[in-house]
Amino acid sequence: MEVKLDTGQLFLHFQPVVNLESGLLGVEALVRLRHPQRGVLLPASFRKALDHPPMSRRIGCSVLDMALSQTALWRRQGCHLRMAINISACHLLDPQFRADLHQALDRHPDVPPESLILEITETAPMLDFEMARKILLTCEKLGMQISLDDFGTGNASLTWLQKLPAHILKIDQSFVRGILGDSRDHAIVSGIVTSARLLGLETVAEGVDTGDQIQRLRAIGCHSMQGYAIARPMPPDDIPAWVDFFEEQWLAEMNPLFSSRIAAS
Repeated sequence: MEVKLDTGQLFLHFQPVVNLESGLLGVEALVRLRHPQRGVLLPASFRKALDHPPMSRRIGCSVLDMALSQTALWRRQGCHLRMAINISACHLLDPQFRADLHQALDRHPDVPPESLILEITETAPMLDFEMARKILLTCEKLGMQISLDDFGTGNASLTWLQKLPAHILKIDQSFVRGILGDSRDHAIVSGIVTSARLLGLETVAEGVDTGDQIQRLRAIGCHSMQGYAIARPMPPDDIPAWVDFFEEQWLAEMNPLFSSRIAAS
């Protein structure tokens, strides 16, 4: 069912991203839609709007502003987090994207660009590689990091990784979920981790839901991850308390934190 989308109905939840060696890396902003009849909807329910101009730009600008506003608020509270923001291919390639980004940063001067990660899927470079590359280079020059989301599900090649200013590869959850029982998924994840390491890129595994997956990813050499085994997406007001809990437990227990949290869930 197509949703008649009002950007005033949009809000964000946030999911922590952690590294098993160094601790909390930051959070990913995840957009939600509060529909008057259907309740809270995930992006899959309004995907057409995310990929359709000019609605994609309206949504993108709204998400940018909400994410930067929340980052600024947390920083005032003493909670300094890297913020990952998903950018649709349609908005990224919009002629006004760079202006939209600069305007968002100008409205929030206390948010350093170095604290932001822009997440794009492999779709954007496929649509217009040179344009995507130029835009991402501009973002990199501002100090932002670039993350390739759902990596492995599209047609990205190692040549792309040589030419794009990418810093992070996010391994798609479909491979992570099959890592224990499917040798091909295991091989794909291992290959992505090895390739990223050789290219000097960070890898983050998405959809990590069990302790066994955590241990297998550690054995492969992937130490950064997000998923229900670490934390579910949560409202912004819940993040500072979760960060305090995580950091206290991390300092005291280090890696056993994960097994204890999983056992309690």
